[in-house]
Amino acid sequence: MAKTVVKYEDIEDVNQFPIGQGLTNDIYAKCLSILAEGDEKIDEIDPILEALHPADIADLIERLPLNKRENLLKHIPAEYLGETIAHLHEEAQEATLTSVINTVTPEGFIQAVDSLESDDRANLLRAFEELEDIKLKREESLLTYDRDTAGGIMQTELVAVSGEWEVGEVLEYMRENKEKLPETISRIFVVAHNNRLLGSISLSRMVRKSLDQKMEDIMRTDSVVVPHDMPKEDVAHLFEKYDMYSCAVVGEGNKLIGKITVDDILDVIIEEQEAGVMRAAGLEEGQDLFAPIIFTTKKRFPWLFINLLTAILASVVIGNFEAEIDQLVALAVLMPIVASMGGNAGTQSMTVAVRGLATKQLTWQNAGYLLWKELRVGGFNGLALALLLSVGTVLWYENPTLGYVIGAATIINHLLAAFAGIVIPVLLEKMGKDPAVSAGVLLTTVTDVGGFFSFLGLAALFLM
Repeated sequence: MAKTVVKYEDIEDVNQFPIGQGLTNDIYAKCLSILAEGDEKIDEIDPILEALHPADIADLIERLPLNKRENLLKHIPAEYLGETIAHLHEEAQEATLTSVINTVTPEGFIQAVDSLESDDRANLLRAFEELEDIKLKREESLLTYDRDTAGGIMQTELVAVSGEWEVGEVLEYMRENKEKLPETISRIFVVAHNNRLLGSISLSRMVRKSLDQKMEDIMRTDSVVVPHDMPKEDVAHLFEKYDMYSCAVVGEGNKLIGKITVDDILDVIIEEQEAGVMRAAGLEEGQDLFAPIIFTTKKRFPWLFINLLTAILASVVIGNFEAEIDQLVALAVLMPIVASMGGNAGTQSMTVAVRGLATKQLTWQNAGYLLWKELRVGGFNGLALALLLSVGTVLWYENPTLGYVIGAATIINHLLAAFAGIVIPVLLEKMGKDPAVSAGVLLTTVTDVGGFFSFLGLAALFLM
């Protein structure tokens, strides 16, 4: 049976607004038409925003040009404002916060985000530099942690009890303090008097125990915990490895300072995936789709300038063989083939290396084994393609020596591509650089220069 989609314009009573459909195309179109009318009909957007989830409002904001956002912000319900901004991507969040300054007071903003979880509050207050002097006191400890570490993504809302408490006491404590409890609870942490972590137990397991059993007798002491300074990508790897839903974050002396839940890790995974795609193209991670032109131009220019330098380097190599190319035009026709095939082969090896580094499977200690494997793979593929290319060149140009030259150059460049595809990412990782950012442009330089030099150099030796 086909799902019935309710259109906003067909609804007369806002209470009939479709729940759970999110920001549909019809709702989005309706919002755009209201905003296009300016101040005359802007109040018509109020019932729409009241019915949408804050995440959908954030989605709407990111789809709007900058000059339309401030007018929309004025009509976001006060209780939704903080959570809406928390759902924005980093750069859009910073741009939106600038508009928030013009619509609410700093004190009003703090009140709006006060209902958020501690990690979301800390992230917003990090970005909102204008509130430097009046940040929430209870967030000062979180703001000391790097946002890319476990401490930067953890929440301080948790349930921690003494090991001497009985299950019945814990349940009674949770009922009496229900207003102060986290929105979702999956694990109870057991601590000593100085807040030193002793163990933990899942809520579902605890409620199956007798009410008179002590927490220290039923807790697990082998649960995974993470130090506050562990990179968030490593924390995500632990969640995937051990199929965890939550874990404790500890400081010095194994003191419990917070927890990380699976929804925090989902954010990390999605952010890393998006950032990897953006960085591979030389773009700023979290870049706002409608960021100002000058800002976007400045962010993209350095990467393009680096590409210009590498292209000039390849051109210099070609220029050194200008006389040989003038004598045999076929060289100009065939040399891009050698460089292109080497680039594709190198990209395959580089992708394997970058993925291995990301999953911790590739280390400095076992990189030699992978390099040896990729060299053999590159050699076999280079040999197979060299035979095909040599035969085709001989048949087309009726020049056997030219066929031998392009075949040899193809094998050489494939070996060079395999070597560079593994060594460059590993060296960048060893130097503390992100291989996804600069490995591609370095690899392209190596395969272009190597392909042109090997082909034209061999041609100069054997054809001239």
